[in-house]
Amino acid sequence: MQSQTIKTAPDVTVIVLHRDRFSLAVESLKEIIAATHSPYNLLYVDAGSPRKVAAELKHICDENGFRYERSDALLSPAQSRNRGLRLADTKYVAFVESCTFVADNWLQELIKCADETGAEVVQPLMCQSKPFHNEIHQAGGTFAKDVELFFRGAPEDHVICDIHAHQGKQVTEVPLVRTETQVTEVHCFLVRRDTFERFGDFDESMLSTKDHLNFSMTVWKNGGRIMLQPTSVATFYVPSRHNPIHLSDYPFFILRWSPKWQADSLNHFKTKWGLEGDPYFQQRTDIITWRYHEAILKPFARRIPFIGRSYKVQKIVMRALEPVVVAWSLWLAKRHEKTLVEDVANTPQRRIGNPAHSL
Repeated sequence: MQSQTIKTAPDVTVIVLHRDRFSLAVESLKEIIAATHSPYNLLYVDAGSPRKVAAELKHICDENGFRYERSDALLSPAQSRNRGLRLADTKYVAFVESCTFVADNWLQELIKCADETGAEVVQPLMCQSKPFHNEIHQAGGTFAKDVELFFRGAPEDHVICDIHAHQGKQVTEVPLVRTETQVTEVHCFLVRRDTFERFGDFDESMLSTKDHLNFSMTVWKNGGRIMLQPTSVATFYVPSRHNPIHLSDYPFFILRWSPKWQADSLNHFKTKWGLEGDPYFQQRTDIITWRYHEAILKPFARRIPFIGRSYKVQKIVMRALEPVVVAWSLWLAKRHEKTLVEDVANTPQRRIGNPAHSL
């Protein structure tokens, strides 16, 4: 009589969601499958991708026994993460944005670090650009010069740093070891699921910018730990003229980085953490449309025959078209508020933890 092998259920669910574009989603998902060798569940939260992309994502999920959840409404990353989180029941959840590409054994190394350190959150070494996994985007980060003083000091001690460690350096230039860090990026990271039961779910008022700081600061304030595990590597493929967003990405990209969503996020973040006196927020407001410039307006100007590479022409184009894009973003934001009401009404809701302490 042959002995039967007892298969144990995976203790991690990989939740994949969209950050600000759809055009890399299929390629990114295929890379996750190719690079992940330990047992895992996968849940794809597809919020508003074009039908062709959605059909291919669903096909890949069906072929591999993954769960695919579709919303026709565009959702912020925090909204997508919470939807995925409500459907996960494993010890760990790993979140991956669909413009992120993971290296071999990325997940196994994150889980190993969490098991050995007991940390609530573990992030990989985050890289950027091509060739993948060579140039550092963030090897941990800093939100305060002195964490204790930041949380318990006088109002003038409440100042944000927002530093990405070793950004722009080559991986080979920096000897990295497992270490505790103040900040995790949210392009790819692992979390113990019971962390949300203690600290609350993702803060959906953080629609756009600085959600990584808000999440990290909440973990620290509640006594949690964030670890950098550099033997796990992933690359966030930053939109640029070498990696332009596609026309089908425009509505989501423009909504995600709309001045309204960014301003609402910054104002909520500032009030939540008592940072009203920090000049950091005016600095962010002053450059609130820079992503439109880099991902949409400059690439558009550069396609103008013969004169598009002129810096002067690019400035003229940006000055002329920025108000159009901003107006479009405001319309998208208003439409999002209307369509989300109906979409949320049809989605099972389960608040996790204490909403007053949302991550």
